[in-house]
Amino acid sequence: MGKDFFTVDKVESIKLGNNLKVFTSQMPHMQSVSIVIGIKAGSIYETKQEQGISHFIEHMLFKGTENKKDTLAISQAIEQLGGEINASTSEECTFLYSKVLHNNFEAAFEVCTDILNNSLFRKEDIGQEKNVVLEEINKYQDIPEDWITFLINRLMWKDSVLGQNVLGEKRTVQSFTRQSITKYFQERYQPGNMIISITGNISPEVIPNVLNRFPILHRNNIPKILPPLKHAENAEPELKLVTKKVNQAHLCFGFEGISRLHPDKFVLDLLNIILGGGLGSRLFQQVRVKEGLAYDIHSYLQYFNEAGSFNIYAGVVADKLIHSVEKILQELRKIKEIGVTGTELKIAKEIYKGSVLMGLENTMSYAFRLGSYALLYDKEYNFQEIIGRVEKVQAEDVSRVANNIFQTPKIKLAVFSPDDLKIKKSKLLPILAI
Repeated sequence: MGKDFFTVDKVESIKLGNNLKVFTSQMPHMQSVSIVIGIKAGSIYETKQEQGISHFIEHMLFKGTENKKDTLAISQAIEQLGGEINASTSEECTFLYSKVLHNNFEAAFEVCTDILNNSLFRKEDIGQEKNVVLEEINKYQDIPEDWITFLINRLMWKDSVLGQNVLGEKRTVQSFTRQSITKYFQERYQPGNMIISITGNISPEVIPNVLNRFPILHRNNIPKILPPLKHAENAEPELKLVTKKVNQAHLCFGFEGISRLHPDKFVLDLLNIILGGGLGSRLFQQVRVKEGLAYDIHSYLQYFNEAGSFNIYAGVVADKLIHSVEKILQELRKIKEIGVTGTELKIAKEIYKGSVLMGLENTMSYAFRLGSYALLYDKEYNFQEIIGRVEKVQAEDVSRVANNIFQTPKIKLAVFSPDDLKIKKSKLLPILAI
Protein backbone atom coordinates (compact mmCIF):
# COMPACT_ATOMS: atom_id res chain seq x y z
CA MET A 1 0.00 0.00 0.00
CA GLY A 2 1.45 3.34 -0.97
CA LYS A 3 1.52 6.13 1.56
CA ASP A 4 -0.46 8.43 -0.75
CA PHE A 5 -3.48 6.11 -0.28
CA PHE A 6 -3.92 7.50 3.24
CA THR A 7 -4.35 11.01 4.57
CA VAL A 8 -2.11 10.47 7.59
CA ASP A 9 1.58 10.96 8.10
CA LYS A 10 3.72 8.72 10.27
CA VAL A 11 3.24 8.68 14.02
CA GLU A 12 5.67 10.87 15.97
CA SER A 13 6.29 10.16 19.65
CA ILE A 14 7.61 12.42 22.37
CA LYS A 15 8.53 11.51 25.95
CA LEU A 16 8.78 14.45 28.30
CA GLY A 17 10.92 14.78 31.41
CA ASN A 18 7.90 14.10 33.65
CA ASN A 19 7.40 10.70 31.89
CA LEU A 20 4.39 11.92 29.93
CA LYS A 21 4.19 10.25 26.50
CA VAL A 22 2.73 12.11 23.53
CA PHE A 23 1.82 10.57 20.16
CA THR A 24 1.00 12.72 17.15
CA SER A 25 0.08 12.16 13.52
CA GLN A 26 -0.39 14.89 10.95
CA MET A 27 -3.50 14.68 8.76
CA PRO A 28 -2.86 17.61 6.41
CA HIS A 29 -6.13 17.41 4.46
CA MET A 30 -8.33 17.82 7.57
CA GLN A 31 -9.81 21.01 8.97
CA SER A 32 -9.75 19.79 12.56
CA VAL A 33 -7.36 18.73 15.29
CA SER A 34 -8.34 16.24 17.99
CA ILE A 35 -6.74 15.93 21.42
CA VAL A 36 -7.21 12.78 23.49
CA ILE A 37 -5.73 12.55 26.98
CA GLY A 38 -5.90 9.05 28.42
CA ILE A 39 -5.41 8.37 32.12
CA LYS A 40 -5.06 4.97 33.79
CA ALA A 41 -7.99 5.64 36.08
CA GLY A 42 -10.95 3.25 36.02
CA SER A 43 -12.96 0.85 38.12
CA ILE A 44 -10.23 -1.84 38.17
CA TYR A 45 -8.05 0.51 40.23
CA GLU A 46 -10.74 1.12 42.87
CA THR A 47 -11.18 -0.53 46.24
CA LYS A 48 -14.64 -1.68 47.32
CA GLN A 49 -15.07 1.59 49.21
CA GLU A 50 -13.98 3.62 46.16
CA GLN A 51 -16.34 2.06 43.61
CA GLY A 52 -17.35 4.74 41.12
CA ILE A 53 -14.72 7.28 42.13
CA SER A 54 -12.97 7.31 38.73
CA HIS A 55 -16.27 8.09 37.02
CA PHE A 56 -17.14 10.66 39.69
CA ILE A 57 -13.84 12.49 39.14
CA GLU A 58 -14.55 12.55 35.40
CA HIS A 59 -17.71 14.53 36.24
CA MET A 60 -15.85 16.82 38.63
CA LEU A 61 -13.28 17.78 36.00
CA PHE A 62 -15.94 19.99 34.39
CA LYS A 63 -17.17 21.70 37.57
CA GLY A 64 -14.64 24.53 37.62
CA THR A 65 -10.96 25.47 37.80
CA GLU A 66 -9.00 28.37 39.18
CA ASN A 67 -9.28 30.02 35.75
CA LYS A 68 -12.75 28.92 34.62
CA LYS A 69 -15.17 29.04 37.50
CA ASP A 70 -17.86 26.58 36.39
CA THR A 71 -19.12 24.14 33.76
CA LEU A 72 -20.48 26.93 31.59
CA ALA A 73 -17.13 28.73 31.48
CA ILE A 74 -15.33 25.50 30.54
CA SER A 75 -17.79 24.54 27.82
CA GLN A 76 -17.90 28.06 26.37
CA ALA A 77 -14.10 28.21 26.24
CA ILE A 78 -14.23 25.34 23.71
CA GLU A 79 -17.54 26.10 22.01
CA GLN A 80 -16.46 29.63 21.15
CA LEU A 81 -13.67 27.97 19.19
CA GLY A 82 -16.23 26.00 17.19
CA GLY A 83 -15.21 22.83 19.00
CA GLU A 84 -16.35 20.21 21.48
CA ILE A 85 -15.02 18.75 24.73
CA ASN A 86 -16.09 15.71 26.71
CA ALA A 87 -14.83 12.80 28.81
CA SER A 88 -15.57 9.11 29.43
CA THR A 89 -14.68 6.43 31.96
CA SER A 90 -14.32 2.66 31.56
CA GLU A 91 -12.93 -0.19 33.64
CA GLU A 92 -9.34 0.76 32.81
CA CYS A 93 -9.21 4.35 31.55
CA THR A 94 -10.57 7.84 31.76
CA PHE A 95 -10.38 9.88 28.57
CA LEU A 96 -10.60 13.65 28.28
CA TYR A 97 -10.98 14.69 24.65
CA SER A 98 -11.54 17.76 22.52
CA LYS A 99 -11.93 18.47 18.81
CA VAL A 100 -11.49 21.97 17.33
CA LEU A 101 -10.62 23.68 14.08
CA HIS A 102 -6.90 23.30 13.49
CA ASN A 103 -6.06 26.97 14.05
CA ASN A 104 -7.55 26.74 17.57
CA PHE A 105 -5.40 23.83 18.73
CA GLU A 106 -3.31 25.76 21.24
CA ALA A 107 -6.34 27.34 22.93
CA ALA A 108 -8.06 23.96 23.23
CA PHE A 109 -4.94 22.31 24.65
CA GLU A 110 -4.74 25.06 27.28
CA VAL A 111 -8.33 24.32 28.37
CA CYS A 112 -7.59 20.58 28.68
CA THR A 113 -4.46 21.08 30.79
CA ASP A 114 -6.23 23.67 32.94
CA ILE A 115 -8.87 21.04 33.77
CA LEU A 116 -6.22 18.48 34.70
CA ASN A 117 -4.03 20.87 36.68
CA ASN A 118 -6.44 23.24 38.38
CA SER A 119 -9.80 21.54 39.04
CA LEU A 120 -11.10 22.85 42.36
CA PHE A 121 -13.17 19.90 43.67
CA ARG A 122 -15.29 22.27 45.77
CA LYS A 123 -17.37 20.65 48.51
CA GLU A 124 -20.58 22.24 47.26
CA ASP A 125 -19.93 20.90 43.75
CA ILE A 126 -19.23 17.42 45.13
CA GLY A 127 -22.55 17.41 46.98
CA GLN A 128 -24.44 18.56 43.90
CA GLU A 129 -22.73 16.07 41.58
CA LYS A 130 -23.53 13.15 43.88
CA ASN A 131 -27.21 13.71 43.07
CA VAL A 132 -26.42 13.77 39.34
CA VAL A 133 -24.48 10.49 39.47
CA LEU A 134 -27.13 8.81 41.65
CA GLU A 135 -29.72 9.71 38.99
CA GLU A 136 -27.37 8.34 36.34
CA ILE A 137 -27.26 5.04 38.23
CA ASN A 138 -31.06 5.04 38.50
CA LYS A 139 -31.38 5.67 34.77
CA TYR A 140 -28.89 2.91 34.00
CA GLN A 141 -30.82 0.44 36.15
CA ASP A 142 -34.07 1.39 34.39
CA ILE A 143 -32.72 0.39 30.96
CA PRO A 144 -32.62 -3.42 30.82
CA GLU A 145 -30.29 -3.61 27.81
CA ASP A 146 -27.76 -1.51 29.72
CA TRP A 147 -28.20 -3.00 33.20
CA ILE A 148 -27.94 -6.58 31.97
CA THR A 149 -24.38 -5.90 30.77
CA PHE A 150 -23.44 -5.11 34.37
CA LEU A 151 -25.26 -8.21 35.63
CA ILE A 152 -23.37 -10.50 33.25
CA ASN A 153 -20.06 -8.95 34.32
CA ARG A 154 -20.97 -9.50 37.96
CA LEU A 155 -21.95 -13.08 37.21
CA MET A 156 -18.69 -13.70 35.36
CA TRP A 157 -16.21 -11.84 37.52
CA LYS A 158 -17.95 -12.14 40.92
CA ASP A 159 -16.31 -9.94 43.59
CA SER A 160 -13.20 -9.14 41.55
CA VAL A 161 -12.59 -5.62 40.26
CA LEU A 162 -14.01 -6.59 36.84
CA GLY A 163 -17.32 -7.33 38.55
CA GLN A 164 -17.61 -3.75 39.81
CA ASN A 165 -19.90 -1.19 38.23
CA VAL A 166 -17.99 1.67 36.58
CA LEU A 167 -20.69 4.06 37.85
CA GLY A 168 -20.24 2.75 41.39
CA GLU A 169 -22.79 1.76 43.98
CA LYS A 170 -25.17 4.29 45.49
CA ARG A 171 -23.69 3.79 48.96
CA THR A 172 -20.11 4.33 47.75
CA VAL A 173 -20.99 7.43 45.75
CA GLN A 174 -22.77 8.92 48.76
CA SER A 175 -19.69 8.23 50.92
CA PHE A 176 -17.20 10.19 48.78
CA THR A 177 -15.51 13.12 50.50
CA ARG A 178 -13.29 15.83 49.12
CA GLN A 179 -10.36 14.15 50.85
CA SER A 180 -11.02 10.70 49.31
CA ILE A 181 -11.57 12.24 45.88
CA THR A 182 -8.42 14.35 45.85
CA LYS A 183 -6.35 11.46 47.24
CA TYR A 184 -7.41 9.17 44.39
CA PHE A 185 -6.96 12.00 41.88
CA GLN A 186 -3.41 12.66 43.08
CA GLU A 187 -2.56 8.95 42.78
CA ARG A 188 -3.94 8.27 39.32
CA TYR A 189 -3.62 11.60 37.49
CA GLN A 190 0.15 11.51 37.16
CA PRO A 191 1.93 12.50 33.92
CA GLY A 192 3.61 9.08 33.88
CA ASN A 193 0.14 7.52 34.11
CA MET A 194 -1.12 9.39 31.05
CA ILE A 195 -0.92 9.36 27.28
CA ILE A 196 -1.71 12.31 25.00
CA SER A 197 -2.54 11.73 21.34
CA ILE A 198 -2.94 14.59 18.86
CA THR A 199 -4.13 14.06 15.30
CA GLY A 200 -5.22 16.37 12.51
CA ASN A 201 -4.01 19.31 10.52
CA ILE A 202 -1.20 20.25 12.86
CA SER A 203 2.52 20.36 12.19
CA PRO A 204 4.61 18.13 14.51
CA GLU A 205 7.03 21.04 14.93
CA VAL A 206 4.34 23.12 16.68
CA ILE A 207 3.48 20.57 19.36
CA PRO A 208 6.65 20.56 21.56
CA ASN A 209 6.33 24.31 22.13
CA VAL A 210 2.69 23.96 23.18
CA LEU A 211 3.57 21.08 25.51
CA ASN A 212 6.20 23.23 27.17
CA ARG A 213 3.86 26.20 27.53
CA PHE A 214 1.07 24.13 29.08
CA PRO A 215 2.67 21.24 31.02
CA ILE A 216 0.70 18.71 33.06
CA LEU A 217 1.78 19.02 36.67
CA HIS A 218 3.64 16.22 38.43
CA ARG A 219 2.12 14.89 41.65
CA ASN A 220 4.00 13.20 44.45
CA ASN A 221 1.52 10.47 45.36
CA ILE A 222 2.52 7.02 44.08
CA PRO A 223 -0.16 5.16 42.09
CA LYS A 224 -1.44 1.94 43.61
CA ILE A 225 -0.28 -1.23 41.85
CA LEU A 226 -3.11 -3.22 40.32
CA PRO A 227 -3.47 -6.63 42.03
CA PRO A 228 -3.47 -9.69 39.75
CA LEU A 229 -6.89 -10.89 38.67
CA LYS A 230 -7.97 -14.22 40.15
CA HIS A 231 -9.84 -16.52 37.78
CA ALA A 232 -12.61 -18.76 39.06
CA GLU A 233 -12.82 -22.18 37.43
CA ASN A 234 -16.35 -23.01 36.30
CA ALA A 235 -17.72 -26.51 36.86
CA GLU A 236 -21.19 -25.91 35.39
CA PRO A 237 -23.32 -23.19 33.74
CA GLU A 238 -24.53 -20.30 35.90
CA LEU A 239 -27.79 -18.40 35.54
CA LYS A 240 -28.94 -15.06 36.93
CA LEU A 241 -32.70 -14.57 36.52
CA VAL A 242 -34.35 -11.22 37.27
CA THR A 243 -38.05 -10.45 36.89
CA LYS A 244 -38.98 -6.87 36.13
CA LYS A 245 -41.79 -4.76 34.68
CA VAL A 246 -40.65 -5.09 31.07
CA ASN A 247 -42.52 -6.05 27.91
CA GLN A 248 -39.58 -7.71 26.22
CA ALA A 249 -37.24 -10.35 27.63
CA HIS A 250 -33.55 -9.46 27.68
CA LEU A 251 -30.75 -12.00 27.85
CA CYS A 252 -26.98 -11.84 27.84
CA PHE A 253 -24.57 -14.74 27.56
CA GLY A 254 -21.05 -14.43 28.87
CA PHE A 255 -18.10 -16.71 28.14
CA GLU A 256 -14.62 -16.36 29.53
CA GLY A 257 -12.51 -15.05 26.67
CA ILE A 258 -8.87 -14.06 26.28
CA SER A 259 -6.75 -11.06 27.17
CA ARG A 260 -5.95 -8.30 24.70
CA LEU A 261 -2.36 -9.54 24.69
CA HIS A 262 -3.26 -13.10 23.64
CA PRO A 263 -1.95 -14.21 20.23
CA ASP A 264 -5.48 -15.28 19.23
CA LYS A 265 -6.97 -11.81 19.70
CA PHE A 266 -7.47 -11.14 15.99
CA VAL A 267 -8.92 -14.62 15.50
CA LEU A 268 -11.51 -13.87 18.18
CA ASP A 269 -12.24 -10.48 16.61
CA LEU A 270 -13.13 -12.22 13.35
CA LEU A 271 -15.20 -14.88 15.13
CA ASN A 272 -17.16 -12.07 16.77
CA ILE A 273 -17.90 -10.46 13.38
CA ILE A 274 -19.01 -13.76 11.85
CA LEU A 275 -21.20 -14.76 14.78
CA GLY A 276 -22.83 -11.52 15.87
CA GLY A 277 -21.03 -8.47 14.52
CA GLY A 278 -23.52 -7.06 12.04
CA LEU A 279 -26.62 -7.47 9.89
CA GLY A 280 -25.01 -10.29 7.93
CA SER A 281 -23.87 -12.21 11.00
CA ARG A 282 -25.14 -15.69 11.78
CA LEU A 283 -27.05 -14.71 14.92
CA PHE A 284 -28.77 -11.73 13.28
CA GLN A 285 -29.77 -13.75 10.23
CA GLN A 286 -30.92 -16.84 12.11
CA VAL A 287 -32.52 -15.35 15.22
CA ARG A 288 -33.94 -12.09 13.89
CA VAL A 289 -34.38 -12.42 10.12
CA LYS A 290 -35.41 -16.09 9.81
CA GLU A 291 -37.09 -16.71 13.17
CA GLY A 292 -38.29 -13.19 14.04
CA LEU A 293 -37.40 -13.75 17.70
CA ALA A 294 -35.43 -10.60 18.43
CA TYR A 295 -35.31 -6.96 17.44
CA ASP A 296 -31.70 -6.58 18.58
CA ILE A 297 -29.17 -9.38 18.77
CA HIS A 298 -25.42 -8.97 18.64
CA SER A 299 -22.20 -10.22 20.15
CA TYR A 300 -19.44 -8.10 21.66
CA LEU A 301 -16.00 -8.57 23.15
CA GLN A 302 -14.32 -7.27 26.28
CA TYR A 303 -10.54 -7.27 26.49
CA PHE A 304 -8.40 -6.63 29.55
CA ASN A 305 -4.72 -7.24 30.26
CA GLU A 306 -5.29 -10.52 32.10
CA ALA A 307 -8.77 -11.56 31.03
CA GLY A 308 -11.56 -11.07 28.54
CA SER A 309 -15.07 -12.14 27.62
CA PHE A 310 -17.22 -13.04 24.65
CA ASN A 311 -20.79 -11.82 25.14
CA ILE A 312 -24.07 -12.21 23.27
CA TYR A 313 -27.00 -9.86 23.95
CA ALA A 314 -30.55 -10.26 22.68
CA GLY A 315 -33.84 -8.49 23.31
CA VAL A 316 -36.41 -11.17 22.46
CA VAL A 317 -40.14 -11.79 22.30
CA ALA A 318 -41.00 -12.59 25.92
CA ASP A 319 -42.93 -15.84 25.41
CA LYS A 320 -40.22 -17.08 23.03
CA LEU A 321 -37.43 -16.69 25.60
CA ILE A 322 -36.63 -20.38 25.99
CA HIS A 323 -36.73 -20.97 22.22
CA SER A 324 -34.43 -17.95 21.72
CA VAL A 325 -31.89 -19.35 24.19
CA GLU A 326 -32.01 -22.72 22.43
CA LYS A 327 -31.55 -21.07 19.02
CA ILE A 328 -28.50 -19.08 20.15
CA LEU A 329 -26.90 -22.18 21.66
CA GLN A 330 -27.66 -24.07 18.44
CA GLU A 331 -25.67 -21.48 16.46
CA LEU A 332 -22.76 -21.84 18.87
CA ARG A 333 -22.80 -25.61 18.41
CA LYS A 334 -22.84 -25.22 14.62
CA ILE A 335 -19.84 -22.91 14.56
CA LYS A 336 -17.94 -25.37 16.77
CA GLU A 337 -18.86 -28.50 14.82
CA ILE A 338 -18.94 -27.23 11.23
CA GLY A 339 -16.64 -24.20 11.44
CA VAL A 340 -16.77 -21.17 9.14
CA THR A 341 -16.69 -20.96 5.37
CA GLY A 342 -13.98 -19.29 3.33
CA THR A 343 -16.54 -16.73 2.15
CA GLU A 344 -17.57 -15.86 5.71
CA LEU A 345 -13.97 -15.40 6.75
CA LYS A 346 -13.18 -13.25 3.72
CA ILE A 347 -16.17 -10.98 4.41
CA ALA A 348 -15.22 -10.72 8.10
CA LYS A 349 -11.69 -9.68 7.16
CA GLU A 350 -13.00 -6.99 4.80
CA ILE A 351 -15.31 -5.66 7.54
CA TYR A 352 -12.40 -5.57 9.98
CA LYS A 353 -10.06 -3.85 7.51
CA GLY A 354 -12.79 -1.37 6.58
CA SER A 355 -13.25 -0.42 10.22
CA VAL A 356 -9.49 0.05 10.69
CA LEU A 357 -8.97 2.12 7.55
CA MET A 358 -12.12 4.24 7.85
CA GLY A 359 -11.04 5.09 11.38
CA LEU A 360 -8.14 6.97 9.81
CA GLU A 361 -10.55 9.37 8.12
CA ASN A 362 -11.72 11.00 11.35
CA THR A 363 -9.29 12.93 13.55
CA MET A 364 -11.08 12.00 16.79
CA SER A 365 -11.37 8.32 15.93
CA TYR A 366 -7.70 8.16 14.98
CA ALA A 367 -6.61 10.07 18.11
CA PHE A 368 -8.52 7.58 20.26
CA ARG A 369 -6.82 4.67 18.54
CA LEU A 370 -3.37 6.16 19.01
CA GLY A 371 -4.03 7.04 22.64
CA SER A 372 -5.83 3.91 23.78
CA TYR A 373 -3.33 1.62 22.05
CA ALA A 374 -0.39 3.36 23.71
CA LEU A 375 -2.15 3.39 27.09
CA LEU A 376 -3.35 -0.23 27.05
CA TYR A 377 -0.75 -2.00 24.92
CA ASP A 378 2.22 0.25 25.73
CA LYS A 379 3.10 0.38 22.04
CA GLU A 380 2.51 2.51 18.96
CA TYR A 381 -0.66 1.94 16.96
CA ASN A 382 0.27 0.51 13.56
CA PHE A 383 -2.73 -0.11 11.32
CA GLN A 384 -0.68 -1.87 8.65
CA GLU A 385 0.63 -4.39 11.19
CA ILE A 386 -2.92 -5.01 12.43
CA ILE A 387 -4.24 -5.60 8.91
CA GLY A 388 -1.33 -7.95 8.23
CA ARG A 389 -2.17 -10.06 11.29
CA VAL A 390 -5.85 -10.17 10.36
CA GLU A 391 -5.00 -11.38 6.86
CA LYS A 392 -3.05 -14.33 8.29
CA VAL A 393 -6.04 -15.80 10.17
CA GLN A 394 -7.24 -19.12 8.74
CA ALA A 395 -10.64 -20.82 9.02
CA GLU A 396 -9.17 -23.55 11.24
CA ASP A 397 -7.94 -20.85 13.66
CA VAL A 398 -11.52 -19.58 14.04
CA SER A 399 -12.83 -23.12 14.66
CA ARG A 400 -10.13 -23.79 17.24
CA VAL A 401 -10.89 -20.62 19.20
CA ALA A 402 -14.67 -21.24 19.02
CA ASN A 403 -14.16 -24.71 20.50
CA ASN A 404 -11.99 -23.31 23.29
CA ILE A 405 -14.47 -20.62 24.31
CA PHE A 406 -17.92 -22.09 23.72
CA GLN A 407 -17.94 -24.85 26.32
CA THR A 408 -20.85 -25.85 28.52
CA PRO A 409 -19.09 -25.29 31.89
CA LYS A 410 -18.18 -21.76 30.75
CA ILE A 411 -21.77 -20.65 30.10
CA LYS A 412 -22.99 -17.65 32.07
CA LEU A 413 -26.47 -16.31 31.34
CA ALA A 414 -28.25 -13.26 32.74
CA VAL A 415 -31.96 -12.84 31.96
CA PHE A 416 -34.50 -10.06 32.48
CA SER A 417 -38.01 -11.44 32.05
CA PRO A 418 -41.45 -9.84 32.53
CA ASP A 419 -43.04 -10.44 35.94
CA ASP A 420 -46.03 -12.24 34.46
CA LEU A 421 -43.95 -14.66 32.38
CA LYS A 422 -43.11 -16.70 35.48
CA ILE A 423 -39.98 -18.28 33.99
CA LYS A 424 -38.12 -20.45 36.49
CA LYS A 425 -34.47 -21.43 36.65
CA SER A 426 -35.55 -25.05 36.49
CA LYS A 427 -36.76 -24.46 32.92
CA LEU A 428 -33.64 -22.67 31.71
CA LEU A 429 -30.75 -24.47 33.38
CA PRO A 430 -31.32 -27.87 31.71
CA ILE A 431 -31.05 -26.39 28.20
CA LEU A 432 -27.73 -24.61 28.87
CA ALA A 433 -25.47 -26.98 26.97
CA ILE A 434 -23.28 -26.61 23.88
